[in-house]
Amino acid sequence: MVHSWNRLVALGFGLVFIALGAAGFVASFGLPPLDVEGVPLLVFFTVNPLQSVLSMAVGAVLLVPALRSTSAARRVNTIMGAVLLAAGIAGLYLIGTPANVLALNATDALLQFAAAAFLLGASLGAGRAQR
Repeated sequence: MVHSWNRLVALGFGLVFIALGAAGFVASFGLPPLDVEGVPLLVFFTVNPLQSVLSMAVGAVLLVPALRSTSAARRVNTIMGAVLLAAGIAGLYLIGTPANVLALNATDALLQFAAAAFLLGASLGAGRAQR
């Protein structure tokens, strides 16, 4: 059982990223891995094979510690929250350029910002001992 907010948030976002990555594989089957345009997924997102691999990797990185312990989940939430925040900021600069090898759009960046906010919020605030 998951008994902390850190584990719950990591588990939830881990499952979301794995599901989006798997759906992205199906939607982008046959595309070149670094396709800049990508294909639509769930109307709002765009995906390509490389982004699908990275989404599933992020999901796995969040999921495994969530199933192990609260302290592991807290550490990974901090690290992945910071990584997703940086990726969201970088993604905003890449949208519409030839360097956008992950086929990111504004909705993808919004998902990264939302995940970063929840992960960092859980890691920095949830489960802290009261004085």
